[in-house]
Amino acid sequence: MTRRLSLVSLAAGFTASLAAAQPNPSGDWILNLLRASMEAKKGVTLHIKGQTVAILVTAIGDHFVEGRSQQSSKIVVRLDSIDAVAMA
Repeated sequence: MTRRLSLVSLAAGFTASLAAAQPNPSGDWILNLLRASMEAKKGVTLHIKGQTVAILVTAIGDHFVEGRSQQSSKIVVRLDSIDAVAMA
């Protein structure tokens, strides 16, 4: 059982490292992470021009992301203004 589990872990680690080593041809890492956050209902921290905004993503449009937080019921941010995204 332990050998099988270690082989599965090794395969998963190899797949993750292979995906990280290959560049994303479409260049939309931020958008993919925002979509994953919305589907998993996990919060993200947006880094925008030196500021951070923690949100729960509720909608993604062509040029914006919409979310909410404990302080605000609706937050809308332009996608081209986001420098980085961190999933909580």
